[in-house]
Amino acid sequence: MSTVEITESARRHGVRDADIRHAVRHLLRQWPMDDGFTMIVGPAQDGQLLEIGVNANDVIIHAMRARRKYLEGREQR
Repeated sequence: MSTVEITESARRHGVRDADIRHAVRHLLRQWPMDDGFTMIVGPAQDGQLLEIGVNANDVIIHAMRARRKYLEGREQR
């Protein structure tokens, strides 16, 4: 992902754009989800782990503090 587009929905939980970009650049884990959606876990600039949702067009549509299900390395539905 060379250039990162971040939608307003990704900003809903108050995660700063710089932290979103940092998490994507330094991703620790990623999981393919449905419909070409990918979930990424990576650190914000302060080290807090974030979950970042990226659609099939490499547009970031979700960002928040990483929930346990992603920190444990598995998806739970």
